[in-house]
Amino acid sequence: MPRYMVNFKANPSAWPSDLKQGLALTEKIAGASQQLVSSGAVKEVGNFSESEGFAIIEADSKAKVMEITAPFFPLYSNEIREIVSLEEGNAAVLKGLRAAVAMS
Repeated sequence: MPRYMVNFKANPSAWPSDLKQGLALTEKIAGASQQLVSSGAVKEVGNFSESEGFAIIEADSKAKVMEITAPFFPLYSNEIREIVSLEEGNAAVLKGLRAAVAMS
């Protein structure tokens, strides 16, 4: 099954400026994230900082990943990238290079 890395970054203007409201919203998001991991919809979530992180999602399509991450918008902006395994990536690069050499 295809794997995707979602890099997410908080949109500060979408967050409440009141600290108590921000805490409540962060607690809600932390619970929702944990629920996605517990359900298996998301394989892993990690943080780079207090406002940026990543998720690894196995899904049939990028559209499915968009569906899973949509509830977090506009609080977070996402960059969704498909992960190609080392074996598949090596095979694709070598095939392309060999074809280029054959044509030269």
